[in-house]
Amino acid sequence: MGYGLLAIALASTKGVWSDPGFERLSPGPLAGTSAAEGWEVQRQGRESILPRLSVVCLRDALFAHSGKQCLLLSIPRDTVGFEFVTVGRRVQLRPDSVYEASVWVRWTGGPKSAPASASPVSGHPSAIVSFWARHRDAKGEFAGRDEWLFDDRWKRLSFRFPCLDPTRPTLVYVSLLPNQKPIDTTVLVDDFELNAHTVPTAVPQVVSGSVVADGRFHRQKPGTVVAPWSFAATGGDSIRGGILEAQGERFFAMRMNKSTTNYESAQLWQMLDLQEGIRYEVSCRMRWDNYEPDTPPPIVNYGIWHEGSRTWYGPVDQTLERTDEWRTYRFTHIPPFGGRWKLYVQLNGWGNFGKAVAVSFDDFNCVAAH
Repeated sequence: MGYGLLAIALASTKGVWSDPGFERLSPGPLAGTSAAEGWEVQRQGRESILPRLSVVCLRDALFAHSGKQCLLLSIPRDTVGFEFVTVGRRVQLRPDSVYEASVWVRWTGGPKSAPASASPVSGHPSAIVSFWARHRDAKGEFAGRDEWLFDDRWKRLSFRFPCLDPTRPTLVYVSLLPNQKPIDTTVLVDDFELNAHTVPTAVPQVVSGSVVADGRFHRQKPGTVVAPWSFAATGGDSIRGGILEAQGERFFAMRMNKSTTNYESAQLWQMLDLQEGIRYEVSCRMRWDNYEPDTPPPIVNYGIWHEGSRTWYGPVDQTLERTDEWRTYRFTHIPPFGGRWKLYVQLNGWGNFGKAVAVSFDDFNCVAAH
């Protein structure tokens, strides 16, 4: 089924869950990790800020996107790194369906119009809304997107994802994250929907072997990586990358300076042609080169990106094992769209808390399951 047909079919489906506009909730703060009318609230952070990570049901039609009620998510200025507040639902998915999650969000602290040059690395004030599905009862791979809000306007976010494991529920959720330069932040959330469409069974032309070209870098020479691979840094030059050779093997190494800013990142990637609805097993080896037993392990952004829908799939934030040996990291990907996809690994200053990081990568594979 092509992109256009799928879009039409999804537009005509009914919602998976009730009360997407939060109209049945009682106004006031929502409880902690319990579910209220099917909505689950989570708070992640130090004990000193947990009481200030808030989710409130607001009854005021002037603030709601539709109806009379919406949710208000807030985090304080001293929220850092991977501290956040979340609201979502766990749902059992069907393997014969593709799903589209959507939500309306608004940053109440933003200007009426976004600055012309505003971007995730521009340094302009913003709110970061994280909108995701996490599979295997919130212990497996992700699908979703992070969105930077630069103005005080309602914005609709959406993404599509398949069922990876019908035996365990998937958590579909919205989180409010701290910005690279944290500030007191409040966003409104409304009309949080999940739609499903049953997909007819297709007979794909499965390609044998990995669709990754030069996954072990045998065609590369030490130094700058060349096609089919690409490497680029954004926001600064504190993160470097290139091909190294040791004991006759070639691999790609990234090096990030100590005190790299939260606005800097660097990515290694390759574009792949993937078929819609095929189950792919993706893997690569990673090594923590500057391993120290008493140092928190680095976080590597790892997954597959779909440019057309601006959606990530995969582990996303992969915490490396506590070892200086090579380790293989795997995930499953079932594309909801056919065509071009970006397989990537990335180092970010944000989330690595100013530590110097040295990591290496090798043996990339993306293999269709038979």
